[in-house]
Amino acid sequence: MSMDSFIAQGHGKSTDGSWDCGCVYGNYTEEELMGPITRVFVDTLRAHGLDVMSDVDTGNDRNITYCVRDANNANARIYVSCHCDYELAPSGTFPIVYPGSGEGIRLAQCLDNAVRARISIGTRGILQRADWEVSDTNMPACIFETGSISKDLNILRDQAAAYGTALACGVMDYFGMAYGDVPVAPTNPNVDNPVNTTDSEGDICLEFGDENIVVGQMQRDLRAMAYEDENGNEIVVDDDFGPATEYAVRRLQSYHNLVVDGIYGPRSDEALMGEIRQVQEALAAKGYDLHVDGAVGQQTDLAIRDFQAKNGLVVDGIVGNATRAALGI
Repeated sequence: MSMDSFIAQGHGKSTDGSWDCGCVYGNYTEEELMGPITRVFVDTLRAHGLDVMSDVDTGNDRNITYCVRDANNANARIYVSCHCDYELAPSGTFPIVYPGSGEGIRLAQCLDNAVRARISIGTRGILQRADWEVSDTNMPACIFETGSISKDLNILRDQAAAYGTALACGVMDYFGMAYGDVPVAPTNPNVDNPVNTTDSEGDICLEFGDENIVVGQMQRDLRAMAYEDENGNEIVVDDDFGPATEYAVRRLQSYHNLVVDGIYGPRSDEALMGEIRQVQEALAAKGYDLHVDGAVGQQTDLAIRDFQAKNGLVVDGIVGNATRAALGI
């Protein structure tokens, strides 16, 4: 017998028993903001007869590793994990699915359409990336970034019930269910959600003038590894491959003895991911519970900042010379 859905509340208890609050903005944490949204999400699905398992029922007491395990053991038909992106992220929804997963993409599209038909929020597109929760699940899975913790705070905080209901409508749309008694507007068929990024494990080619969320992730990674513009300023994460980003890419290429052409291709990507993995491995060796994947997401950013704070360093999430020395790399 299979279960209809596993719905995970992002972050909570880590595998070592410590508490992981996710990203932080002022007095707000990702884990706390996702609680009310996930609660309504789960309750609405159950009210419509779906069999749902969720860590929101048990105080968000499971690390994502255990959520994936439990979803697989329960033979869940789908897996959805609720998150919000960190404070430097742009506004908008940001569903993440496993590269090339047709059903994962369809699930993300149903969720994104349902949310944006009912909530006044934009989208950053659907990202295909081999993150843990979509890689090790045995069913169509989606990590649903509900928005930026800073730029979309009012929505995440003040419209939690509506947001959770909208996500439930997305799941019911995926299953082809009728839900006439849900007190929200009908789905807007004119809302689209582009699948505008590709597998991060495949070939990548970004260059001056490109504007997409893959550029944004590259900028986030460059910034975290202390690559700057020609005036020594931090790279701005704006999804726009402009002159400042091109200069930072050239610095990366020069540092790694690559062809310095300002085009971010597979070798540049491999070099930057190698730097990030080295940082993640050093943090993991110091007890931080994070996934070593060569990309700077909210978990890695928070670990860097926490390490900096505990070692008397400038807390900026940038791994410059002082932070590298303290990490021993």
